[in-house]
Amino acid sequence: MSDIWMQTGTGRAFDLMAPAAEMVDLEHDVAEALAREPRFGGHVRSGPYSVAQHCVLGADAIIAETGSIETARAFLLHDAKEAYIKDQMTPLKQAFAAHVGLVFASEIGGGKAAKENAQLTGELIFRRALAELEFKIDAAIHAAAGHPWPLPPDIAARVHLWDLAMLAAERRDMLCKPPKPWHASVERVPPPRRLGRITVWPWPKAADEWRARLHTLFPHLAANAA
Repeated sequence: MSDIWMQTGTGRAFDLMAPAAEMVDLEHDVAEALAREPRFGGHVRSGPYSVAQHCVLGADAIIAETGSIETARAFLLHDAKEAYIKDQMTPLKQAFAAHVGLVFASEIGGGKAAKENAQLTGELIFRRALAELEFKIDAAIHAAAGHPWPLPPDIAARVHLWDLAMLAAERRDMLCKPPKPWHASVERVPPPRRLGRITVWPWPKAADEWRARLHTLFPHLAANAA
């Protein structure tokens, strides 16, 4: 185990440099941390709308509209890594990358072109490092669930589209009117057709519902928990 680890709610040591399936507790650590982790940086005025609720509602909408168990399984787990590394909003990741690029460029001598190249290099290094960290944690979580990783490309593409569809519904029901347009990929995807108006669940309900979907979609985990 490396020296870079965190203590989970159940008292496990989760190695952030070398995560493994045996460090993952889906029933308690993941379900409960996701239920207490707010989306949108907590900027939902009706209360903290959790990552767990997002994953449950999305998985339910997938089943209702497509019947695809495989896509629903992948969607339930797609943000599970945030139990360990938090829900980092896309603008925050972009800001981190930009600042890393600026710091990297400030350390490089030379003219304008050299600094611009250094800034781009710094941004790419940050994005790659974050992507590799997320990949390792996803791999450990999927192994703990007995689910393939990496996802087949078609399933990954479906999860991405459903994530955008859920975001559209969440913007509609959870957030104030945007002060300016969001990214075009968000603006052009409609909410799920069979998803009603979203209201915030208290965190114990969100944890219980996430656990319940885990047992429904991964029956072998339900048998182990019994």
